[in-house]
Amino acid sequence: MLPLEADEKIEALKHYFGITQNNEMITRGIEIRRHDSPNFIKQFQHELLFTLFDCKNSKEVFSKGYEDALLVVTRTIDKIMTGEVELNDLVVSKLLGQGLERYKALFPHVCAAIQLNKAGVSLIRGDNIQYIYKDARNSDPLSRVIPVELIKGEVLQYDKEKYREMLLEAAETILGYFGFDRNAYGDDISKRNRDWRRALYVERQRDIYIEGMWG
Repeated sequence: MLPLEADEKIEALKHYFGITQNNEMITRGIEIRRHDSPNFIKQFQHELLFTLFDCKNSKEVFSKGYEDALLVVTRTIDKIMTGEVELNDLVVSKLLGQGLERYKALFPHVCAAIQLNKAGVSLIRGDNIQYIYKDARNSDPLSRVIPVELIKGEVLQYDKEKYREMLLEAAETILGYFGFDRNAYGDDISKRNRDWRRALYVERQRDIYIEGMWG
C-alpha cells in the first residue's frame, strides 16, 4: 500500500502494486495507471516492477531485486539524457476540465490549450490536450510545452531534465518503500515551491473526477 500524497502517514487502499503468482501485474493509483502519464513512464514502471519482483522470495526482493531495479533506473535515465526516447513516448495527455477563461493558474496543459486556441483550434470542456515538455523552467509559461498538433515534423529538443525528474518520481513511487531516494540522482524536486505542488495535487484530483465523468 502506498501513502496518500496529501498525507504520507496514511496508506491509500486505492494505491498499490504487485505481481501475482501467475506473473500478472496488478496496480492501482500509480503512474502506470494514470491516463496522463507518458508511454515511456508506463513502460519504465512495467519493467521496474517485473525486475524488482523477479526473485525467489521477499528477502531477495530487498537485495537482488532492488539492486537490479536501480540498474533499470540508471539505464533509463541514460536513455533520456542521450535523447534516445521517441517523441511519441513523451506525450502527456490531460483532459481540459473547464473553459480556458476559468483557469486561474497556467498549468502545462492549459498553456498547451492556449497555444492551440491561438492557432485556431476550437476547444471545449472534456477535450484531451496532448503536449510535450520542451523547456519546463522557461520564464514564459507558454514556452514550456508544445502541443503535439503544433510540432509539425520539426526537430524538437525535449526537456531532458524535466522528463528525468518525472522518471525519478515514478521510480520513487515503486522503490520508495525500499529506501530509494531520488535526491541521490541529483533531483531538486524538494526545492520546489510547496504552493505550486499543492496546486498540482488539486488539479490531479480534478482530473480523476473529470476522467470518471467522461468515461
